[in-house]
Amino acid sequence: MKILHTSDLHFGISLMNVPLLQYQQNFCKSLCKAAENADAVIIAGDVFDNSVASADSIKCWSNLVSELCLGMKIPVIVCAGNHDGAARLSSCSDLLKAANLYISGNFEDAFKPVIIGNTAIYSMPYFNPAYAALLLDCKPTAASVMETAAKKILAEADPDKCNILSAHCFAAGAFPADSDISANASAAVGGADRVPLSAFDGFDYVALGHIHKPQTLYSPTTKTIVRYSGTPLPYAFSEGVQQKTFTLFDTDTKTFSELPVPEEYRLRTIEDTYDNILKNSETDENKSDFIKMTVTDRFSGDGIYMTMRQIYPNILRFGGMKISDTVNTAAVSEKAAELDIISLAKLYLKEQRGCEADEDELGWLAEAFAAVEADDKGGV
Repeated sequence: MKILHTSDLHFGISLMNVPLLQYQQNFCKSLCKAAENADAVIIAGDVFDNSVASADSIKCWSNLVSELCLGMKIPVIVCAGNHDGAARLSSCSDLLKAANLYISGNFEDAFKPVIIGNTAIYSMPYFNPAYAALLLDCKPTAASVMETAAKKILAEADPDKCNILSAHCFAAGAFPADSDISANASAAVGGADRVPLSAFDGFDYVALGHIHKPQTLYSPTTKTIVRYSGTPLPYAFSEGVQQKTFTLFDTDTKTFSELPVPEEYRLRTIEDTYDNILKNSETDENKSDFIKMTVTDRFSGDGIYMTMRQIYPNILRFGGMKISDTVNTAAVSEKAAELDIISLAKLYLKEQRGCEADEDELGWLAEAFAAVEADDKGGV
């Protein structure tokens, strides 16, 4: 048998306030196409980006599982992730089983396998260690809960079957992507919710979600395959260079392969001088990409952004030189106190855009300040 493994769909997510649902709808077609090679599909958590999903996000999810379960007659096994509203996602779960859709929303669901041919799939949702520890009578840590739960599952499992664990958690040794907000927050405070790889000893394959970067880990003792499929679409600019994939696990050979996910959009970072960016844009065939741009030799003001936006309409983040990179602010403050108003304006313009004011601009400044001065004196 072949099991298709994916995770972290995050239906409803936005990239710098740009909704991605239209691209996620297209991705669903790619997932169904890849599932033609599979006997079952595992989705290891974070179906939605928010616990209270939008109507359009729910419709996208409904269309996907209707096609897989009813149209293609393929079982789909899902565990709730930390972004999902577990109770909402798993509502009517008993009824949905009749349609080959198996959703684990409660921690207790992890101990009820889905049997498909020679394979038993245990699906563990994202859990609160304190709550799960009460059920298992163990220490209230993610590591202790997973170790205790895994031993309980395997003690009752059929050793003649291929036993797969699907879970949404942070495995020790995994490297988060920039879009892994909760995982990066956990790492910043010491990674208390990390699960040791040895906790998965005894399973034939561990299909994980939660970390957005695709990667493979191995138990240090039994060499159990612990696999993060990663997100099917890039959700941060650092992921723009990643080839997104689905994972296809073969239960007979105990090996896996990666199926490339077609690009729905491109994320690109451009960092260069102003003149080089303009020159390179003349031969750039992908101007509609989502762009993060930094102009290294100009300040971001003075119309530069609007010029670049006319060339690259989907600039999502734009930056230039920082004043602190070129200006001694303490010295400037001291110098400014000695300057007349025109000289001060000239200094400000130079600091903001990196070049001197021209003669026309100096003339306009002189006229403007003269008018303000005359107005203050009651003149015309």
